[in-house]
Amino acid sequence: MKFETIKNERVYRMIVDQFAKMIYRGELKKGDKIPSERQLSQLLGVGRSSIREALSAMTLMGIIESRPGEGTFIINEISTSIIQPLSLVIALEKNHNDFIELRKILESECARIAAFRRSEKCLSKIENQLIIMEENNEEIVKAKADKEFHRAIIEATGNILMIDIIEAISEAIEIYIIDARKKLLRRSGNVETLLVQHRNIFKAIKNMDAERAHMEMKKHIDFVEEELKRIQTEYNSN
Repeated sequence: MKFETIKNERVYRMIVDQFAKMIYRGELKKGDKIPSERQLSQLLGVGRSSIREALSAMTLMGIIESRPGEGTFIINEISTSIIQPLSLVIALEKNHNDFIELRKILESECARIAAFRRSEKCLSKIENQLIIMEENNEEIVKAKADKEFHRAIIEATGNILMIDIIEAISEAIEIYIIDARKKLLRRSGNVETLLVQHRNIFKAIKNMDAERAHMEMKKHIDFVEEELKRIQTEYNSN
């Protein structure tokens, strides 16, 4: 690790930037131990208060973690470090159209890839969530199974970056699904419609029909989008 002496008014930001560059260059990797506060102060030529400020910022950003008795390390589970920030960004934006569009792009393609790559174990996990949606009468349980159904499809792709991205917005997805289902299920026919859509997605993935899996996932998210718009229009007209 080669650090450069820092000379800038916004010292802590420069320290964070330097760590970021080292991660991009591959000089720092997941799980790597970083120098102590005292060592960093010497290496960077800055006061320990600036080091503490930078370390606090990187901890909040989810870049590093402190392990009692061991030291400070680059975070090992990257997905868990960005879950809350990204989910909060989505929550603050309050733009459901953009969120649905994002899901449509990501999840439709994931369904396609999952159809190619799914293992029997992944397929079983997807099917188990479908069975819960079909057989359980408690909506809160169904909503959770709905979310886990979609998550299991993402996991079936085997694409670590895709899994991390979806995991990072999983909290926002969970809140969205619970809220969307609550609105959609006011119309009794939608209960069976949603089940049929999930069955069709599962069948396409099971049959390794990638194009159909892509189409069925897109059709499902399109349906949710249009139904929510219709419900909102009816609400506004009353």
